[in-house]
Amino acid sequence: MTIPARSRYLVVGAGIHGLSTAYHLAKELRTRNLGSGADVLVLDKSSPGSGASGIACGVVRNNYFQPAMSELMQACVEVWESDPAAYHYNPVGYVALGAAVQEPDLTATYERQQRIGYRSDLIVGEAAVDRHMKALFPDWRAKGVTVCLHERQGGFAFNMASVIGLVEKCESEGVTILSGVEVLELELGADDAVTAVSTSGGRIAVGEQLVIAPGPWARQFWALPGLPTTIDVRTPS
Repeated sequence: MTIPARSRYLVVGAGIHGLSTAYHLAKELRTRNLGSGADVLVLDKSSPGSGASGIACGVVRNNYFQPAMSELMQACVEVWESDPAAYHYNPVGYVALGAAVQEPDLTATYERQQRIGYRSDLIVGEAAVDRHMKALFPDWRAKGVTVCLHERQGGFAFNMASVIGLVEKCESEGVTILSGVEVLELELGADDAVTAVSTSGGRIAVGEQLVIAPGPWARQFWALPGLPTTIDVRTPS
């Protein structure tokens, strides 16, 4: 394995986020005639999908309370839908069920989904929910369920198969993925931008952009450039 001395774009982490970033960046560079996948390098201290992506439940849904998160997940679902075979994605939808106490939250979620054009149905009332669920699962027996948010988009994916699919997409664009390379230090320039990384295999200069996608190891990377360990969150008066 040869560690390059320089990479125009360097992505740290070969999970879903890192690989997706590398693939879409490479495709964008090619489409806009700004470069190619050869300008993109992905490093992982273990191997693709060896962290959180490899043990995720694989559910793809848009059942989130924050409006910004809803819009982000809509964009994510569109990516999954763009190539279900490669991503091993099953667009079977998603069902959220609840008792009366959950009706306001699921109704608010449904209204947000409608505002952004995300396809879903809201069913309210125990009898109506019972009919809806029995149409899907004839042996449905649950009692006291008064609200159903049925997302017509979304579904599930097989996590490691999805990771492998992303690896193949990256490689088809010319992206290089190096496993077993751990990033140890970040070198900063005069403006505090990262100019190079020190790895277990040697130093790599960063030409334009460094993307950190380490999942649960984000805290370690946050500490490398000496960023503050706490954030002061205040509510505007």
